Amino acid sequence: MLLNFLGRDSGFGNNHTSAFFFTESNDIVVIDCPISTFQKLRKANLTDHEHIYVLITHTHGDHIGGLGLFVQHVFFNLHKKVSVVAPSKEVANDLQTVLTIEGNETEWYHLITADLLSEENWFVSCVLTEHAPQLAGKCFGYVLIISGKAVVYTGDTSTLKPFEPYFPMCNELYVDTSVHYGMVHLKLEDALIDFIGLSKNGTEVFLMHLDDAEAAHMLIVDFPGINVVTVE
Repeated sequence: MLLNFLGRDSGFGNNHTSAFFFTESNDIVVIDCPISTFQKLRKANLTDHEHIYVLITHTHGDHIGGLGLFVQHVFFNLHKKVSVVAPSKEVANDLQTVLTIEGNETEWYHLITADLLSEENWFVSCVLTEHAPQLAGKCFGYVLIISGKAVVYTGDTSTLKPFEPYFPMCNELYVDTSVHYGMVHLKLEDALIDFIGLSKNGTEVFLMHLDDAEAAHMLIVDFPGINVVTVE
């Protein structure tokens, strides 16, 4: 597993879904920052990392609820600025509003859009997907290169279609999966045949944003290429 997870739960769980990895330059890249992730990151030693990036998939509270506090922690305690990465200008505007409401000065962080990461060797693309209708056009996943391998991270999604062009190159797929509730998330029972096909083609599939990890384990027990993500 190329990503390190700080949580794998769905919206009403205890440890919301968020992950991180280290780049070849020893920067740290965090994907989403719910409050449970902030609580873990504030205890971590981040002083050795020149750059701290937070990639945002969308603005639901279980994905950005700890972002404002993390910005303040890094600025005041570590004397650095977080690079908050929005997948689009629209999402950047929303993040600016949220951070301002939470009392953050714009001088305390860098707010950039993902297209400005084009020169980073770990970044490939952000991918617009479908999730909650209230955030239509504002929900994204990411395609990344970690340790020389291609990773697709769907963020919250109700469909695999936007990510299909990247599947031929994909070594690891991290995918939003619900056991009991579909609609705005992929339901495991419905998506399992697609996961099996990807696994047979050499892609390791990792289930995240789970509403019931134990039930998910039971459903995938006979498919060794499909896994539930483990948490740090």
